[in-house]
Amino acid sequence: MNAVATETAKKEVFRVNDMNLWYGQHHALKHIDLAIREHEVTAIIGPSGCGKSTFIKTLNLMVKTVPGVKITGDMMYKEDNILKGRVDLVELRKNVGMVFQKGNPFPQSIFDNVVYGPRIHGVKSKQQLKEIAEKALRDVALWDEVKDRLSAPALGLSGGQQQ
Repeated sequence: MNAVATETAKKEVFRVNDMNLWYGQHHALKHIDLAIREHEVTAIIGPSGCGKSTFIKTLNLMVKTVPGVKITGDMMYKEDNILKGRVDLVELRKNVGMVFQKGNPFPQSIFDNVVYGPRIHGVKSKQQLKEIAEKALRDVALWDEVKDRLSAPALGLSGGQQQ
């Protein structure tokens, strides 16, 4: 199979057509058109304040939690227009995640923050969740620092630890 045929065979995960976003009267994103294909790396780059984070937050509709936000256009995720229809936000956000520049923990324990993802994906075994938490914290070299205070609020971690 040649490179052109391979390229066209990749399935689109997102298709954004003429998407506009306003914060109240401020027109923050204007006429965005973009296709994101599966198994490809897509980079959104630009100067500070140009709307990169705002756009990324539209992909899983986190931006809709901001009062006064209005979005127009079409945003197809797989087969569904997430701006027009009823969308299961939990299911969407299971599949469309983000890593923020600054840590953004939930206002709950360190343990609950670490196992949040596995829990929403159906892991219920306390033992399995403990193992997942320990492995994840070891992988990021935090286990020794936090193992005795897993029930403490995650908001009490330093910025670097939160990240």
